[in-house]
Amino acid sequence: MVLSDSKDAASWLIYIAGSAKLQSELLVVFIEKETGLPCRIDNTQNMFPTQLVSERRSIIFSDCRNRSAKAIVAGLRDFRPQGKADVFVILFNLDNSLKIEDKLLELGIWGIFYEDDPLENMPLGVEAICKGEIWLSRQVMSDCLTNMRRQHNYNNSSAEKAILTEREDEVLKLLSAGSSNNNIAADMNISIHTVRSHLYHIFRKIGVSSRHQASIWARQNL
Repeated sequence: MVLSDSKDAASWLIYIAGSAKLQSELLVVFIEKETGLPCRIDNTQNMFPTQLVSERRSIIFSDCRNRSAKAIVAGLRDFRPQGKADVFVILFNLDNSLKIEDKLLELGIWGIFYEDDPLENMPLGVEAICKGEIWLSRQVMSDCLTNMRRQHNYNNSSAEKAILTEREDEVLKLLSAGSSNNNIAADMNISIHTVRSHLYHIFRKIGVSSRHQASIWARQNL
């Protein structure tokens, strides 16, 4: 069981979206049994649920079978989780020949399962996300980081410029642990505006454009 504390388990809700009815029902039974977290099926066949329970932290398993790279990227760009910050998207049945992982990370993905990944890995991905971790293989993570470095032209001189203040360092560590802006503000006893200001300067210093890229950078450099 991922969360042995029933109070913690009750704060989460897992959605299965974009999948055939039978597969969705089997996934719900399996994931609930293995994680102890409640699951819900979205029957619209869309990539993402149209309604999310506002009081719960949401993990969305989105089925990518027979979806093109263009459709997946467009779906992620169009997804608006009703202003919720605690929504964690996992793609499954992804065709590993698409080679769009770096773009998916940039768009906020928290986990990827490929078509040939064993079913038993899915609860492990849920466990990782509950701990604030991104579920990707080391090789994929390494490849994405390499692409990011090429894109932003990382070198020794730019690394020297990316010196973070003590407060920025603390904000980045909390962000990489999966904390939302509201949680960071509460933990550090600062305002949301100050958190956003810190993140703006952090992103500029380390040469990234998203929270996920910043999380990867933090894991490699802090």
